[in-house]
Amino acid sequence: MSAVDKREIIKIKNVNKSYGDVQVLKNIDLEVYNGEVLVLLGPSGSGKSTLLKIINGLENIQTGEVLINEEVYNCKNGVAVSGKKRAEVGMVFQQYNLYPHMTVLDNVTLAVRKVKKKTKEDAMAIAIPILRKVGLEEKIHFYPSQLSGGEQQRVAIVRSLAMQPKVMLFDEPTSALDVELINEVLDTLIQLSKDGMTMVVVTHELSFARRVATRVAFLDKGELIEIGKPHDIIMHPKMERTKLFMNKIHNERSRLYDIKKRGSINIGIVDNAPPMCFHEKGGELIGFDVDLAHSIARRLNVTLNLILLKNENRMDYILANKVDACIAKLNHTKSRDKMIDFSVSYLQDCKKILMYKDNIKSIRDLAGKDIAYSIGTSTANEIESCFKKCNLEKPNFIAYSSDAQAFEAMKNKLVEGYASDEIIGNYFITTEIDKEEFQYHPEVCCYSYFSIGVSENDSQWLNELNNILLDIYDTGDYEKIFNTWFKTKDKKFLRPFEKWDV
Repeated sequence: MSAVDKREIIKIKNVNKSYGDVQVLKNIDLEVYNGEVLVLLGPSGSGKSTLLKIINGLENIQTGEVLINEEVYNCKNGVAVSGKKRAEVGMVFQQYNLYPHMTVLDNVTLAVRKVKKKTKEDAMAIAIPILRKVGLEEKIHFYPSQLSGGEQQRVAIVRSLAMQPKVMLFDEPTSALDVELINEVLDTLIQLSKDGMTMVVVTHELSFARRVATRVAFLDKGELIEIGKPHDIIMHPKMERTKLFMNKIHNERSRLYDIKKRGSINIGIVDNAPPMCFHEKGGELIGFDVDLAHSIARRLNVTLNLILLKNENRMDYILANKVDACIAKLNHTKSRDKMIDFSVSYLQDCKKILMYKDNIKSIRDLAGKDIAYSIGTSTANEIESCFKKCNLEKPNFIAYSSDAQAFEAMKNKLVEGYASDEIIGNYFITTEIDKEEFQYHPEVCCYSYFSIGVSENDSQWLNELNNILLDIYDTGDYEKIFNTWFKTKDKKFLRPFEKWDV
């Protein structure tokens, strides 16, 4: 998400709105900053959609005013907003509202030509790059009936973006979509936020709000009840009305229900990460994480779909609900704990630095030295803490695309050491010569805890997952899986599952 510059692009001052005797907005005061993503949450009938329409100049107001870039845009006198000025604020509704007899390109360029008076060629020059950016370039000559719901909604977004607005408003943009199509629209909004677009979004997708929103505002019965950072409003609201709403949302439906209904579970897993997950010579996907995933699917009596991820994509997939769970050597860290939920830890491990024995000296001598690690992992950050505690200069951590490449860099003396979880590092020490040459630095040890990551606030699914893990351990299946892939006699890794102190 791009930085917010704290310059007000939208200012709503004491806005009241009624339909007859029914007051739908009461004394709303709100600012939206340039580059900000403000998410509006609230129950049906709370006034969220009406507020968007007022910002867009589609509804007049009884009192107050709305300013866009310090210019009056809507006020109690019912000043009409011209089509040209309204183009400064793009709006995407729940329904796509595309013209069925027009192609994608024609739908997108129509307003550009009619309102902005652009030539057909100029309108196409604006529209096609945006369509390309959201993955629709090959669909420009398709008609709406030939597109999926997610594609149609993305066309509606592009249609608004083509007008080159200063602000984008989204009114439940995923509510009309099937579950499997929601993420492709959310991904488009996420990209817009990274590009610095100012957005106000009405949505019920809490994971999206947690990931992208700068602030979250909660409305109820036409009143602005609470506004603040996403984590504070969603996880720790102060107002009782907000607490009641969040509890209802959190408990309404569990992912466990979805898994059982579709008869399959999507588990994220990192490929090319032996011994956790890698491809055998014949192409079969094998490893500790793979076997653990199969054990979970069997106990749920569902089909297993393994979703191959990269280290750096693990959190994104969990936050965007692209996987039901992530078993991918995922360490339970404090920073991650603020974004997702973790199962009981199924493996207590240590992050260490593997080196040539002859090079091992005091921990002080590692300061500034090149140390390899696998990109997208928490290894570097966690080991750095060992040096901070000793008030020492940290090593220079160099990211490689996999643990195997990081180990080889150390082995070929391209770097001073290789940092990783001990249980993974051990996998690469395969020969007697390796055992004689390599050793973990005795002064560097940072405990780590492998857990399964799931999206937040789904206690039913998390409890079921924890019970399954405990059953895998109690029946002896865990020890069999462990011995298959780690082949170590050190029983310190085979401790009973529990919630570790992180």
